[in-house]
Amino acid sequence: MLDLCLVLPPNPVLAEPLMQAPLGPLYLAAAAREHGFKVSMLDLRDQNPEFLKIGRVVPASRYYGFTGTSPEFPYVQAMARTLPYRSCIIGGAHATAKPDDCLDDFGTIVRGEGEKAIIRILGQDAHGILTESPITDIDSIPFPARDILRYDRVFTRELYRGSRYGLGPVSTTLLTSRGCPFSCSFCANWDRKIRYRSPENVAAEVQEVKNHYGCRHFKIIDDNFTLNKPRALEICKMLEPMRIRFRCHSRSNLIDRDLVRAMYRAGCREISFGVEVPDDEILERLNKRETVEDHKKAIELAKKAHLRVKIYLMICVPYETWETVQKVKIFMKDTKPDKWTLSTFVPYPGCDIYENPEKYDCRIVTKDYQSYWLYQDQSLIETRQASQKELTEHRIELYNWLLLGSWK
Repeated sequence: MLDLCLVLPPNPVLAEPLMQAPLGPLYLAAAAREHGFKVSMLDLRDQNPEFLKIGRVVPASRYYGFTGTSPEFPYVQAMARTLPYRSCIIGGAHATAKPDDCLDDFGTIVRGEGEKAIIRILGQDAHGILTESPITDIDSIPFPARDILRYDRVFTRELYRGSRYGLGPVSTTLLTSRGCPFSCSFCANWDRKIRYRSPENVAAEVQEVKNHYGCRHFKIIDDNFTLNKPRALEICKMLEPMRIRFRCHSRSNLIDRDLVRAMYRAGCREISFGVEVPDDEILERLNKRETVEDHKKAIELAKKAHLRVKIYLMICVPYETWETVQKVKIFMKDTKPDKWTLSTFVPYPGCDIYENPEKYDCRIVTKDYQSYWLYQDQSLIETRQASQKELTEHRIELYNWLLLGSWK
């Protein structure tokens, strides 16, 4: 019998549910196997939850480990109800933010990082709510167990160019740090303590992926790859002779000419920035700690270094008006990014807007987690400035305008 079966829940609203390798569960699998436990993974990300009969596909195991964001939680909950209560473990974003939601269906609830917790559970049969402090030395965590899944569920041609931009070379995800020290009001990131993998450790994983899997294209999914400039430069120096290609994310106020040039030499070909809302007043109220000018300068610097630029935009946010929509259009015309993504603001449990909506002059219209997807067409809030209907109209108008591409 297995000691642990990790279950990846259905993700029915994503156009490419297999696009990003599930690094969190792959890290858990690696940690458990390092301690001698027998582990498997059941990947249901591309399954239709309406037709899924979990009892027919789940293997016999002492424990079943589930992870899930808030919109995935109802599917995870339904699957757990078909399995023995004490054998069900849940971790991840929703369990960390709302552990009480999990008490009726899961014998063990993990808040925070799971690598240490899973060893306690499997070795000591620990139950209840387990709160884990962040792991300080993340070099001590073994590389993700990419071999536990089929190759095409860890490596994909849909990732490197990204959603809506067509197929590209085979690629996979890579994480070089954990945590984010910033406190944007719309973000539910619980982990404010930044921890870095050493450049040597990062380079060793890249080399392993190249040698064992023949993959040389990566998406670095750190919240802020450039947060520590000396470390980022050292990673770039180590990656340069490896002849790889990667894309990554940075805050706009954390790059300079030397850094973007070093990134290009190391193989970076695309950098993304969380512009969110190109309106200084809204950015300040949402505690973004960046300005529109920061974003413009960052895009210009990146383009001069021959990097493609992707920007993340957010609509249906507190304080938004029709004037805000026009500011987005002006920003797009002024900066002409190569790629864009428009998300609808979701008040995820744990973010300050969810916890204190009145502070932001807004009301959360629904707390039905199944509607908490980033790319939906309908606003989940209403504000003093705009009704839910009007915010939804903002989203439809801006998305259709962006698709036309007339700003290029």
